[in-house]
Amino acid sequence: MSKTKQPSYVIGLMSGTSADGIDGVILKISDKNTFTIHRSVSHPYSDDIRKRIRKLTSQKITNAEHSAGLDGELALLYAAVTKDLLGQAKDKTIDVIGCHGQTVHHSPDSDPPFSLQIGDGQILANETGHTAVTDFRAADIASGGQGAPLVPAFHEAVFSSESETRAVINIGGISNITFLPAGKTDKISGFDTGPGNTLIDYWCRTHFKCGYDKNGDIARTGDLQLDLLDLFLRDAYFERIPPKSTGLEYFNANWLKDKMSLWEGRSHSTNEDILMTITMLTARCIVDQLKKLHPRVEAVYLAGGGANNALLKDMIKDLSASKVSTTEDLGIHPQWVEAAAFAWMAYRTIHDLPSTLPSVTGASSPTVAGKINTPAQQPTSVTG
Repeated sequence: MSKTKQPSYVIGLMSGTSADGIDGVILKISDKNTFTIHRSVSHPYSDDIRKRIRKLTSQKITNAEHSAGLDGELALLYAAVTKDLLGQAKDKTIDVIGCHGQTVHHSPDSDPPFSLQIGDGQILANETGHTAVTDFRAADIASGGQGAPLVPAFHEAVFSSESETRAVINIGGISNITFLPAGKTDKISGFDTGPGNTLIDYWCRTHFKCGYDKNGDIARTGDLQLDLLDLFLRDAYFERIPPKSTGLEYFNANWLKDKMSLWEGRSHSTNEDILMTITMLTARCIVDQLKKLHPRVEAVYLAGGGANNALLKDMIKDLSASKVSTTEDLGIHPQWVEAAAFAWMAYRTIHDLPSTLPSVTGASSPTVAGKINTPAQQPTSVTG
C-alpha cells in the first residue's frame, strides 16, 4: 500500500501594477490537487519606493539597465516578505518561492516584444536560502504570446466548476478576465480588459491627496458624465479581439489627459464627477467585453484590490446579467489570489510542468514559465 503523498508548501509573492506593496502567501498544495492559503502577509511599499516605481513606469524603458538600482532594492523587500512568512511557518518545508516581480514595462506587440519585471531573483534566492522562480513572462513571449495575463491557468485549476460557467475578474492596476466554461466544455480564455484601479488611484492622488477611493465613497458624491464616458470607451483597445494585454505604459495619466483634452464639458464638472466617470469606465470596460465575448457567463467572481471598492462592485452588479461576488466564495480571499497563482506556477516550474495557456496569450504552445534561481546553499527545511 503506497503512502499518502504529503502536501507541498510553496511561497508566492506578488506586487501589482498599482504599486501598493507586496502580497505574500504560503500555498498548501495537497495530493488531491486542492489549494489552501496556509499563511499570508502584506508589506506596503514606502512612499519613496512607490514614487520611484511610478516614475520608472512613466518612462520609455527599452532594457533592464534602466531599472538596475531598483531591481536589487525590490529583491531585498521580497526577501523580507519571504522571511516574514518563513517565520510564521517554522514547522513546514518550503519547496520553492514564486515571485512575479514589479512590472515596469509591458509591450508585447512591439518589435521586438518586451516585458520587464524587476526584483532580482538571484538576490532573492541568496537572501532566503530557497530556490526562487522569477521572470514568468519571458517564455510565453518567446513563443509568440502576450506574456499576460498569466493567472488564468491558476484560475482554471482552482476555480473551475462542472456545473457553472464562470468569469473571474482580477481588478488590480489593470483588470483582466478569465472565462471558465462549465465542465471545461470549451477553451479557457482570458485577456486584459483595460484600466482597473490605476486611473482611479491617479485621480485620487492628484485631486484628493489620498492613495485610493476607499469603498468608492468619494466617487459616489459625483455625477456620471456620460459624454466623457463615451469618449473613454471609444478607445481602440476596447475593440481589439483577444489575445490582448496592456499596462501602465498605455493606460496612464497621459492617456487620461489626452482624452479629457477632447472633452467639451470639463469646465462644468467637478473632480468628484470625473472620479465617478473613471470608476464607471473600469466597470464598463469589464462588463461590456464580458457580454460581447462571453455572454453565457452565469457567475462573476472578483479578485484584486478593486474587489474592495463597493461602488465599483455595485456598478458591475448593476451592469451584469450574472450574479457577482468575490473569490472568497470559492475559497481564496481576493487579496491573495495573484500571490497564490505565482506560488502555483513556481511549483509547476520546478516540476517541469507548463503553466501558461495558448488560448489566453496566443503563444504557439504552453510553456514552463519562469527562470529558476538557486542559492549556493539550500536548506532542506525551514529553520526560521
